[in-house]
Amino acid sequence: MAIYTHIGRLFQGKARFPAYVMLLFSFLAVAAQKAPQKKLKILILGDSLTEGLGVEKEDAFPALLDAKLRKWQEGFLVINGGSSGSTSASGVRRLKWYEKAQPDIVLLALGSNDGLRGVKVEETRKNVEAALRFCQEKQWQVILAGLKVPPNYGADYAGAFERIYPDLAAKYKVPIVGFLLEGVAGETGMNQADGVHPNERGHERIAENLFRFFKPMLAARFSKAAKPG
Repeated sequence: MAIYTHIGRLFQGKARFPAYVMLLFSFLAVAAQKAPQKKLKILILGDSLTEGLGVEKEDAFPALLDAKLRKWQEGFLVINGGSSGSTSASGVRRLKWYEKAQPDIVLLALGSNDGLRGVKVEETRKNVEAALRFCQEKQWQVILAGLKVPPNYGADYAGAFERIYPDLAAKYKVPIVGFLLEGVAGETGMNQADGVHPNERGHERIAENLFRFFKPMLAARFSKAAKPG
């Protein structure tokens, strides 16, 4: 719009624009106002919990979070990067595939299947850390999603697994969602018959938790971007 105002000033007090030129400027001004803005892309990289195994794609929490963010404010796109059966070992390889999507923010929700399979905690930690570092090298804002596992392999294993996420968040100074399945894990009405995968209500709860997490962070981000200089 500034360029049209500038041109108008140059011709102020001089010969009037031909009607077709004025019409062209009007068209360009309207087109500029309607031009789509670049969306802020949030990639959620996870496993079957993220993909939404057992529910429709639109009922999985990434799609529900996308809808909540759009209702709050335009300009967001949440990408479902879930892959059923995947472990943390595939994290970096999958992030490389999502480079073409050019995400701005990446929520890493990696490790659930590691815990269910009894993968060594040190191995899971190494894989999650490698994914985190890859995101930072690409200058994507990275967030960790905390995860827990049932005590099938003993309390020591479960405790060591749970500490992976706050430890890495502190080491790399990144935000963390305390527990991705807060209010869902272990709740009969929130999970499918297998007791592991959330049902529609469970996904809605996860989406609501994430929306409350993201909202102040994104508001602060936009506020900072809007400041001059």
